[in-house]
Amino acid sequence: MAAVWAVIVSALFLQAGNGLQTDLIGLRADSEGFRSAVIGLMMAAYYIGYSLAPLVGRSIIARAGHARTIAVAALAAAAVIAVQPYLVSATVWSGLRAISGFALSLTYVAYESWINDRVPNRQRGRVFSFYVFVQMVGMTGAQYLLALGSAGTAAPFLLAAVLFVAAALPASFSRHAAPSGAPPEPLGIVPLFATSPLGAGATVLAGLSWAIMVTFGPVYARRIGFDLPGVGLFMGVAMAAGGALQIPLGWLSDLAGRRRVIALMFGVALAASVFGLWAVGRGETMNLIAFGIAGGFGFPIYAVSVAHVNDRLATETRVAAAAGLVLLFGIGSFFGPLLCGPLLAAMGPGGFYVLLAATMATGMVLAAGDFFRTFAPRAPAP
Repeated sequence: MAAVWAVIVSALFLQAGNGLQTDLIGLRADSEGFRSAVIGLMMAAYYIGYSLAPLVGRSIIARAGHARTIAVAALAAAAVIAVQPYLVSATVWSGLRAISGFALSLTYVAYESWINDRVPNRQRGRVFSFYVFVQMVGMTGAQYLLALGSAGTAAPFLLAAVLFVAAALPASFSRHAAPSGAPPEPLGIVPLFATSPLGAGATVLAGLSWAIMVTFGPVYARRIGFDLPGVGLFMGVAMAAGGALQIPLGWLSDLAGRRRVIALMFGVALAASVFGLWAVGRGETMNLIAFGIAGGFGFPIYAVSVAHVNDRLATETRVAAAAGLVLLFGIGSFFGPLLCGPLLAAMGPGGFYVLLAATMATGMVLAAGDFFRTFAPRAPAP
């Protein structure tokens, strides 16, 4: 852990800033009267930038180094969110969201290649789970910062910028602990699917479900009647549940097998989504329970899916796979707000849970297909 302390601390502040900015942008856009489809397109722009960073991240890290890349990218994200409350325009915000997505995704490529380079095989699983857990802690804490100001003012946007600046500092003071070289060439998407169809496919669905919950969760909560502190509570409960279950589900996947745990997570999140659809209009408590369970089992899907892929990779390709897995997550995330905005416009708030349920059902089908493909009896060779 000593070799990656800068990554862990930096990730805490980065995800706190990211969680706060995502809530603020969705809520501000909704209060400004942006149509649901426009909000969806604007939020999806973030994931265009997010998906581009893994493609060029290696060359950037090769030139600047891991520590400097993290610091500069975090400062760029700070600058973007700091100017957003003064430039309220869907077009401008879409461009700024794309820049922010690129900057944050670049930090994740640097973080995860740093971890994979510095942590031995016997510790990689637990360190990566802790890394994701810390991110969830940061995002959970961000939800309660919403109560410190109104999304209609600049103050909470500037607070998000301060959190991004704080994320730049640990890497800046830990250059000697960072890897000295660039990460290797990324492992392509096709080889990742060939190595682990379930792990790669579940990573895409993890990105899709994560984006649905994070980008449109605040909009959904506001539209069913939560006030601003209530929106923070609504998001915070789901993220706290996801953080609390992150390590136990990872541990269970070590014991019971990743396939079973991935199927379990998709199954419970599907049931919670159906319950959430029923809970629309039935009071805050029912909605908090539904979204808490959906987040508790939906947010940890990414870490277990990544572990499932890495179980099947040769040791020397694990660092290379980090950028490919970030890219898969980004591709899935891109479609979350893109699909959720039109569904909310067409179906009302219930469209949020319809899309989330469809995503989890797809994961169940993927897990079942992988199980039968792996364990079905094979015809004897002629």
